[in-house]
Amino acid sequence: MKKALSMFLATVLTFSVVFQFGAPLADAQNADVTRGEFITELMHTMGVDVASYQGNDTDSFSDVTEELAPYVEAAERLEITTGMREGFFGANEKVTREQAYVFLIRALNLSKTYDQKLLDTYKDKGAVWGKQELAAAIQLGLLKGFEDKTLRPKQPLKKDQMKQILERYHSNFERITFVHSNDLHGRILHNEQNGELGLAKIAHIANETRKQYANTFVLDMGDTFHGTNYANFSQGESAAQAMNLIGYDAMVAGNHDFNFGYKRLVELDQMTDFPILSANVVFEADGELLLYTHMVQEKLGKKIAFVGLTAIDTVVKTHPNNIEGLVFIDEVEVIKEMVAGLKNEVDHIVVLSHSGYDVDLEIAKAVTDLDLILGGHSHTTIEKPELVNGTYITQAWEHGKALGITHMLFYKGELVGINGHLTRDYKELPADPKVKALLDQYVAEVDKELNKVIGSVNVKLDGARELVRTQETNLGNLVTDAMRELTGADIAMTNGGGIRADIEPGEVTMNHVISAFPFTNTVVLVELNGQQILSTLEHSVRLYPEQNGGFMHVSGLTFEFDPSKAAGDRVSNVKVDGKPLDLNKKYTVATNDFTAAGGDGYSWLAEGELLSYTGELLNTVVSDYIQDKKAIPAVEGRIKVKE
Repeated sequence: MKKALSMFLATVLTFSVVFQFGAPLADAQNADVTRGEFITELMHTMGVDVASYQGNDTDSFSDVTEELAPYVEAAERLEITTGMREGFFGANEKVTREQAYVFLIRALNLSKTYDQKLLDTYKDKGAVWGKQELAAAIQLGLLKGFEDKTLRPKQPLKKDQMKQILERYHSNFERITFVHSNDLHGRILHNEQNGELGLAKIAHIANETRKQYANTFVLDMGDTFHGTNYANFSQGESAAQAMNLIGYDAMVAGNHDFNFGYKRLVELDQMTDFPILSANVVFEADGELLLYTHMVQEKLGKKIAFVGLTAIDTVVKTHPNNIEGLVFIDEVEVIKEMVAGLKNEVDHIVVLSHSGYDVDLEIAKAVTDLDLILGGHSHTTIEKPELVNGTYITQAWEHGKALGITHMLFYKGELVGINGHLTRDYKELPADPKVKALLDQYVAEVDKELNKVIGSVNVKLDGARELVRTQETNLGNLVTDAMRELTGADIAMTNGGGIRADIEPGEVTMNHVISAFPFTNTVVLVELNGQQILSTLEHSVRLYPEQNGGFMHVSGLTFEFDPSKAAGDRVSNVKVDGKPLDLNKKYTVATNDFTAAGGDGYSWLAEGELLSYTGELLNTVVSDYIQDKKAIPAVEGRIKVKE
């Protein structure tokens, strides 16, 4: 992570060297600054690591070099340079004093407007177009003006003036900083292909941020302990111990953090050196809380309350057995009560929300006296904090593909804004060696476990591409039977594109199962009507005899199709549990989260009512089925092709 302080010291050193040689100092100080130069230095000063933007497309601006492009893209994402001429950034144009202050004020992401009468004392106020930004700059001590009571807004910015402006950006504001992750879903290891940072790289970023900003919190917004084998095999312990080593300060319980059962979540809370928070999860029997509602910490002499909120749709997004006896109370009502009780006890309230962006918006609109909502659950990418009804909202995408760096800005003790950005992976970004060494130990243990025999099969389970994308197979039947058994659904369906290898007869290891089901698809339960099911079957066989990743394997259902007919009119004789499909009746259907979200063109599946999001991986469901020594289904005519 590039450190603004380092840049500042380097700048001071440069000016000192020039001064020793005399005359060149004046030339260096009086040189005009280009727009590209100012944006570059502003990004450095803000601590934005632009390395992850290297090599991105620069075609949007004809005058932006490959070297400058990452800085320009970062500034655009943070809405600092909005309003540029289409196709032309003006990288080599002289930046005016007014433009520089406009960019700087936009970078601060202030919470309120400032009185434009502050400009009245300046003779050339009529030449100012960015009146609000310059008024803010004056109020916040960033803009001093000249002795002759002029602002000179159209005058080109000089290098010495830029140095002064960026020095004030540092010195005029105190900062409380939040490094925040969300929805890792067990992605605790670095994955270059997917752009997933992993906890070792997150540790490096957190450590560098603490060096740069002394008053830093590291926080997680939930759905962390479950999702990949490297988290699941230790039931979340690997993630918890790595987070301890990183020095997380708190996290909120996400819906999938209940996937090992709430008792295991309580054990993980005891295992961590930081609290797992949730203010809205209670026991049905007596109303007692499962976890702590909040914690209070002090920095810069200010007391900050961190309140945790867990999504109430957890009741359908984890298996019912995992939360038996628990009640999830409406987030808006709970946070209203929490704020009422805390607002006179603390200086600032921050919500750690695993409720999703839409609920965060509801909270911001309904509740006053909140400063910041750090979000999760909806996997929303918010490049900089959004201001909604006086409350800032932000969220850092998913799976560690981004990490949030968010700053509370204080001017003379008053909170004046909250700014920040997302940082992402790039090849040269280091991994913290201590965290990596810890994770490597868990990887070795898991890999050893993956090679252990979980059971055996006496027939070859067909998962070959040319089979699972065109016809019924015994492996397709096995996985859908297992899905139906897990959920109690009327029907189960899963796409052949999610099956990637055979499982040979004999002893079976978890590695064999993962080779056949390599994706992190999970089982969901939805409600569909008969017409939607028929549409699904028609879509499934529309390309036959061509291979099709969307070809559906089924359980609890049989049908025939005639490839000689036009696509969309091929399916007939559909039966559910031996009875004809009723187009008006509603059925419960187990499928995977990819197709349930409309993947492979099944857009209407996303319209079905979500009844349960089990969080169980397809490969786990299959391994459990084999481990329990259940009968291997044959190819039994669930899908028949009319000759």
